[in-house]
Amino acid sequence: MDDPQGNEQLSFSRRQFLHGAGAMTAGLVLRGAPGLGLGRVTLPRGQAQTAIDVTAAPYRARGDGQTNDRAAFQAAIDAAIQQRRPLWIPRPASFYRIELDNTNRQLDVAGDLAIVGAGRESTLLRVSVAAPQAGQSYHTFYIHNGVHFQAAELRLEEEADLNGYALHGFYFEAGPADHPCLIEAVDADGFTHVVVASSTGPDGGRGELFLAIRGCDFKPQTECCVAFWSAEDGHKRLHVYDSYFHGSRDNHLIYCHPHNTVHIENTRFDDTPNWAFHLQGTAVSGDPEYQRLIGCWFGPHNGRSVITHSGPTTNPRPEIINCLFESSNAIQIRSHVLIDGCYFTNDRDATSNSALVATIESEPFEVTLRNCIFAPKHDVLPYIDLRLDGVTATIANCQFYHQGSGAVLALGRGLANVTTIDNCLFYVRPDDASQAIALEIDNGRTTVTNCRFHGRAPADRGVVLCKNTNGTLGNDAALVLQNCTFQGISGGSLLYVEEGAGNSWRGRITGGNNRITDWPNVRPMLVVANAQVPFFASLSPVPGAAPLTLAVAPTMVVSSNYDAYQVSGGGDVAALHWWTDDGTADPLFSGTISLTAAAPFALVGGGNIRPAGGAARRDVAAGATVRLSYDPAAGVWSEG
Repeated sequence: MDDPQGNEQLSFSRRQFLHGAGAMTAGLVLRGAPGLGLGRVTLPRGQAQTAIDVTAAPYRARGDGQTNDRAAFQAAIDAAIQQRRPLWIPRPASFYRIELDNTNRQLDVAGDLAIVGAGRESTLLRVSVAAPQAGQSYHTFYIHNGVHFQAAELRLEEEADLNGYALHGFYFEAGPADHPCLIEAVDADGFTHVVVASSTGPDGGRGELFLAIRGCDFKPQTECCVAFWSAEDGHKRLHVYDSYFHGSRDNHLIYCHPHNTVHIENTRFDDTPNWAFHLQGTAVSGDPEYQRLIGCWFGPHNGRSVITHSGPTTNPRPEIINCLFESSNAIQIRSHVLIDGCYFTNDRDATSNSALVATIESEPFEVTLRNCIFAPKHDVLPYIDLRLDGVTATIANCQFYHQGSGAVLALGRGLANVTTIDNCLFYVRPDDASQAIALEIDNGRTTVTNCRFHGRAPADRGVVLCKNTNGTLGNDAALVLQNCTFQGISGGSLLYVEEGAGNSWRGRITGGNNRITDWPNVRPMLVVANAQVPFFASLSPVPGAAPLTLAVAPTMVVSSNYDAYQVSGGGDVAALHWWTDDGTADPLFSGTISLTAAAPFALVGGGNIRPAGGAARRDVAAGATVRLSYDPAAGVWSEG
């Protein structure tokens, strides 16, 4: 195809680009450039050609740090494009000074071009602007729409205080044509945006830019490492590998419209006051194929790490996989999202205690969080905050280690929220310095299965807190605890319920087969604040014989969670309580238990026991078994 300037362009497929450009620094012989020390450099043209040397005649770039080499570079670029040859930038004596001005605001790349330096440690281009105009934009390399562009093994710096004007490293023009491009092994320090792709251009700017960035170190002065704009009905593709983005003074490290396809892998992000990675906008209309961050590191000096795009139309959902987050505000959710295999922490002297993962807009989101570890060294309140309406969350195979105070998971403020938590560990240090609510539930349906809770809950709260913040519980609001283990709970209650006017969690807390062991705690298992009606929960005991016996007493206390017990000693039993001698935790239990007499004893009326047939007394012979069923609504044990 022909470009707008009439230069013949090379034609190769996206697949050829990915295979060829990926090996750019490993295969084309630069004939006529002896002693360059490059080895081989491959271009997707598929043939070796003599390179244009920017220092050779007639271009004669000096590289002495004094001479303005802009004209020499432009002439060499034009020749390389015209002759379909790569541009070679040898190691300079000092550095190449590129001074732009208001007549020459850029190095113009109007056709296919591959630029190769002698190495980013030694090939430096230092860019400045003479008498810049306020509000004007200048570009080191201005890459026209449709151009197949590659740059490798060099370093760019700007030497200006970018106050009132913009100076970019690489500017990719929008237009109707597609163009795959590669920046590899390039360092850039300074600039407004190191890389910027515009959204508007001829024919609506809907041509697709496929930009791969690999092995680069970008540190902008003011704005972004990469700013990836596109028209709402357009589409761009950004791939970043093995790079380090850091040091934005005023903006994000990557800013990307949501209708673009994104793959970011093994890349470090740090030191920005805003988001390290920002998917901005609501219109996901450009048919993105994927949006993935894999194996990335987000350092402790980011104001925020990742924010997903906004709006309910979220195809595809962003995927954040095997990443490390070392600060609060790690992931802010505005769309469907998958978070898998990530590690979340922060510094002991962290200044923020904001949530590590949080929904920040009220839209119907589906959040899947699995195989993650949360282990901050400084307080985080809470670790995960999903307290918005319309959130469907699945949290599975995660570990939560709490070092301070606060809550781990804050869930369900909206009527329509649905949360499933499975096979997770909630661990709080058991000493007085640490205390945490594992689950804080405001509304919606929450199902907790196969989880383990260990450590210290706040003395005035519980391991699980059910609230009524909005004053209206959903008709199907419920908490189900199934097959869980509570161990070493050295403070607080198992369940703490805050009731609201006219709305009650009564009968909404159910489950069974939960093992409650090692309860070094004087608090009752269930505490209800501001009860609206007589309160009960329904947690069935663990099936099977308890490994301990119950001693006969007028008030006999069951202090474990099994459904069969041997009773030792003789005498009369008038009251049977679950966990405490005053019965305050009885409403936590529902179901049937069996009592087998080692010696004769009797059940008598007058307390909370009702012998069969309304009798005043029921004698149990040695070796015999009596079964009692508990009615939490009535608060009585009945034989049968």
